Formats: sequence, structure tokens, C-alpha cells
Amino acid sequence: MSCASRRAALALCVLVGAAGARAQEATYRVYPAPVESPTHTEPAPPADARALVADPADPSASPFGWHDTDGTPGPEFTTTEGNNAVVYFGEPDGVADGGPTLGFDFPLALADGPSGYVDAALTNLFYWTNYAHDVLYAYGFDEAAGNFQENTYGRGGVGGDPVRVELTEGTGNVSFFTPPDGSRPRLRLALAPLGDPLRHGAYDNGLVVHELAHGLSTRLTGGPSNSGCLSNAEQMGEGWSDYYALMLTMRDADARTDARGFGTYALGEPPDGPGSRPAPYSTSFAVNDFTHGDIATLSVPSGVGFVWATVLWEMTWDLADAHGFSPDLLDGDGSAGNQVALQLVTEAMKLQPCSPGFVDGRDAILAADDALHDGANHDLLWAAFARRGLGFSAAQGSSASTADNIEAFDLPPATDGEPESALPRLVLDPVTPNPAFGDARVGYALTTPGPVRLTVFDVRGRTVAVLADGVRGAGRHAERLDTRTWASGVYLLRLEAGGTVQTRRFTVVR
Repeated sequence: MSCASRRAALALCVLVGAAGARAQEATYRVYPAPVESPTHTEPAPPADARALVADPADPSASPFGWHDTDGTPGPEFTTTEGNNAVVYFGEPDGVADGGPTLGFDFPLALADGPSGYVDAALTNLFYWTNYAHDVLYAYGFDEAAGNFQENTYGRGGVGGDPVRVELTEGTGNVSFFTPPDGSRPRLRLALAPLGDPLRHGAYDNGLVVHELAHGLSTRLTGGPSNSGCLSNAEQMGEGWSDYYALMLTMRDADARTDARGFGTYALGEPPDGPGSRPAPYSTSFAVNDFTHGDIATLSVPSGVGFVWATVLWEMTWDLADAHGFSPDLLDGDGSAGNQVALQLVTEAMKLQPCSPGFVDGRDAILAADDALHDGANHDLLWAAFARRGLGFSAAQGSSASTADNIEAFDLPPATDGEPESALPRLVLDPVTPNPAFGDARVGYALTTPGPVRLTVFDVRGRTVAVLADGVRGAGRHAERLDTRTWASGVYLLRLEAGGTVQTRRFTVVR
């Protein structure tokens, strides 16, 4: 980010200039961004596929490097300690030491289990915690916004709160504690997060970013001095955390329909495994057909967050299709789709109210686009939201409940005689009755005429019936389903019109 950036302050440029040759020439042997885990790169474990990364600290976010605390050139620590984080095993003095050259290059033998290579694990944790700090800084999680730093270098906010990253013995212990700005947060991570002794928690980089992002959403929602704004039932904290984990491990070769399971490494699954959420993340409804209305039946907070991250993932890929992809996440003013998505989601958390729900979050993203891009992406954003049930007519109800939401798949009405979007607006009603046990009906509405295809799939993605396939006029339509010969189970109804897709799930009983 240059000093001409819209977010950069004059004080920052002065600091970077004063630091001069601030580079500490630190090196870290790690699984570097965007590698999600040892199983997401080649060669696969038990081989060591780490890379040696030299001086990765971003000069805008960390102008004196990752091992500084006093704001003058030269490191104060030769260990996994610094302005943004203190990373240790067991006790605060259980740090890894890179020596006077800051050479954090330690052996790793994954097949031997975790306890024999703690220094290598601490190095990977230190790298990812600082990398996440620098990336999030680029998108507005800076000192004034309440980020985590010992020294704020005179740039606002309250210091004295670098992240304590505590690697512990045992299994299953993963958490992030976020007090208000000026008090130190703590990330606790077990060596084997879900019980597999060969799956070191410090190497599930997506899981690490997920936990760090809890600090981001807590500090930004309601302001840095209020850490109590994400305790309501419909809050989306788990969703933001999944989302940032996806974004910081997103690759140029990825495709929107890919199935990305969350936490596959910690679960002992292959990288294409289903993960720990109700479905993998994907824009394909054959892989992930969850929409806003599903939060009524999913767990709080993980299931609710999963649906929110699904909405954000849909939005991100629409932006990437429109504006391209950039691997440079440190360019917070970039114009690529994934960079714009991070700008909008991060800025929106500052704009939304305390105790937000899904409609609050949607409206905050639209407001962020107004503030940052003069509303240039509104049509695209509305189309993505509507596809996942957060359309114009969606209702939130009380954000203290997940049972009173109304999903909707419509777009805003036309203004000034022009359509809000080039996509036809359509609404797919629920199947009635549901469960279906013989004859059933489904209604749908189009506000513009055009080709329509209405198809029923089973859970394995096989076509069961085509209910409509042809041109339909504007207005309401209804189709009949004869389910008397269908096997009992869950089915997916898919409505396609003019590039827009909407889905409904229903159950058949016999």
C-alpha cells in the first residue's frame, strides 16, 4: 500500500521513512500463505513441503518488522515475540529462538508426532499470526480500529495488547478470547486439535486464521471498546471467521464450484474432504444448497455462521468473476474481486449495529460499497444476496432469534424506469405440503418473461423430474409434483431463469 493510498496517513509515511533500512532480514521456514495446511501442498506428508520465507513483514502494517516493540530500527526480540504477537508453548517463556540472525529454520518430521518439533510449530504460528495482522491492517483493521499491537506507533488506538498465542498439550482445545482494546487477547491451540497426534494444530493455517478473525469481528462490531456485541443468536462470528480463513488461503487456481471443506486437516481428512460444516463451501447448489432460511434449523453459532459465510462466498466469487483475482492480499486498495470483497466485508463490520443479524450484515455491506466504491457493485451484490435468500424482501425479525427470519430471493424494484439488475427477478415458493406424501405443488413468480427450467434432484445429484422447461411469462406460476413413486428422503428443487438460480429442499415420505 503506497503513501498515496486512501487509508494511509501522513504519520505512517513518516514512520516508514524514519525506519529507513528497517528490514530485519528475518527468515521463517513455514507453510506460507496461501497454503492451508501440510496436506494442501506438495509433496504430501510425511514429506516436508515448507518454504523459507525472508523478511515478510509488511512495511505499512509492521513498519519496524515483526520483532520490534519500541518503534526504532532493530529488533527487541530474537524469539517468537514482537509488536503483534507473542507465540509460546505452555508458558510465556516457552518461545522459539531464531538467534541474532533471526533465522527461524527448525526441523520438522510430521510422522514423529507433534511434541518433538515445537519450535517449528511456533515459527509457523508466529508467521501466520503476523501475516494475518498485516493483511487485515491493509483492509482497515488498524490501530484506531482496535487491532492487536503492543506499540501503536502514535497512530491511534490503545497499545499493550499483542495476541498471546498459546500452544498447549492435549487435544481439542481451540479458542480465542477478545477483551476490549488495550487488553491482551489470547489464542489457545492444542497440539492435536481434534485428537490426531500426527495432525499438529499449529499447521492448520485455516484454523489459525479462523480463530484470529474472531478478534477482528469482536473488535470491529460495536467498536474496539465494546467486546460484547456478538453474543446474540443470529450473530455471524463463526461465519466471518470461516470466511477470512477461506480468503487468506484462496488460490489463483481455485474455481467457484470447488468444494472447500473447513478444517479438513484437523479432522484427519484429505484436502477435498467434507470438513466440519453442514456442507463444503461452494457456489454450486449441488454441493452447498443452504440459504438464509436454513438458519432456523441449524446450530448456534456454528451452523448460523456457516450460512453467513456461504452468502459471503457467493458474493466473493461474483466479484472475482467481474473484477478478477489477485494473490496480493496486502494491497488493501486493490481492484481485484477478492480484494474488493475483503474491503467490503471488513468495512461493513464497522458500519453494522451491535448484535447484528443477517439483514443488518447485508445492508452494512451495501453501505460499505457506497462508502468505498460509490455503490458501483450494488447490482452484483444484490444478485448474490438474493441467490442465497437474502433478497430485497428478506426479513430478519429479532436478531436474538434464528426462528423468525423470512428468506426472499427477489431483487430491489426498478428505479427511474430502468431495471436494478440485468438478471430476471424470480421467487421460488416452498413445496406444499412438506413433507410431501403424494401430490404436491410448488409456485414461483417471474417479474420478467423468459426461459425457465424447474428440476428436481435427489441427494446424489441425479435428476428425478423436470417440472418446467420453456418460456414463461411474467407473473405467478404453479407446477404439480407427483411423488407417489419416489423413495422417501430429501430432494432439491432447482429453478433457473436468465442466469439466476434458486433452490428449495423438501422431504418425501411414503
